[in-house]
Amino acid sequence: MAKQKSKTLLWTKRLLQIILVAVLILFIYQNRKYVRRAYRYITHRYYKTNFKPSDFPDGYEVHGIDVSHFQDVIDWRKLQAVNTHGDTINFQFVYIKATQGLVIEDEMFDENWDDARDHHIVRGAYHYFLPDRSPELQAKNFTSTVKLQAGDLPPAVDVEEVRGKSKDEIVATLKVYLHKIEEQYKVKPIIYSNINFVEDYLADDFEEYPFWISNYYQQELDPDEGIRWVFWQHSNKADLLGINSNADADVFNGSRAQFDSLLVK
Repeated sequence: MAKQKSKTLLWTKRLLQIILVAVLILFIYQNRKYVRRAYRYITHRYYKTNFKPSDFPDGYEVHGIDVSHFQDVIDWRKLQAVNTHGDTINFQFVYIKATQGLVIEDEMFDENWDDARDHHIVRGAYHYFLPDRSPELQAKNFTSTVKLQAGDLPPAVDVEEVRGKSKDEIVATLKVYLHKIEEQYKVKPIIYSNINFVEDYLADDFEEYPFWISNYYQQELDPDEGIRWVFWQHSNKADLLGINSNADADVFNGSRAQFDSLLVK
């Protein structure tokens, strides 16, 4: 009898331990944004305190970055860079990865989305598009995750993979996705891709859409005639204060007043 009671007590203790661990894991998951903020506060002194000059194209008034969980925790208060002339570059906008494919939400999206607004940086959200997956479900993934407010940037879609699909198939599925997004937010989305993908797969069929084009280590962006671009991702190795890893750097093709006119009303 004593052995039986001892075993029962042992299993009861183990069950309580399992329940306690499960509750702790659930608490951390539900409050992961605040856990990350606590982590940032604790490790704040480990952020880099200096940075080397990065190459920024001349003649652009509005600078920005784009981020995802790959940048880990960001110190938004310190975001700046220095160009090769020694001038300080301050960032007015950020595009934040929100979703990918059918169900994936970037693990840092909620925190980055809130923090950008809290630190008065104009924010935008983008979806990583997979042309071999349902465009309707991808649009639902994005729209159920991203709640745009007045003053935010239009939603963007990152299209850079073929995944065995022809140009016609990519165009057809992307048009369905874009229609769903425009229907939801009442604003025309922005299409992101590298300059070769834009010229080879997208330029002929999306003339009415603005483009965000990546083309690195150039002093000017010179896409084919007729391509209307609003953002240029000119570097994927910018060294920034506030981010411990390299980051993507972008510029807006226009004045601050033209940038403001692009924002969600």
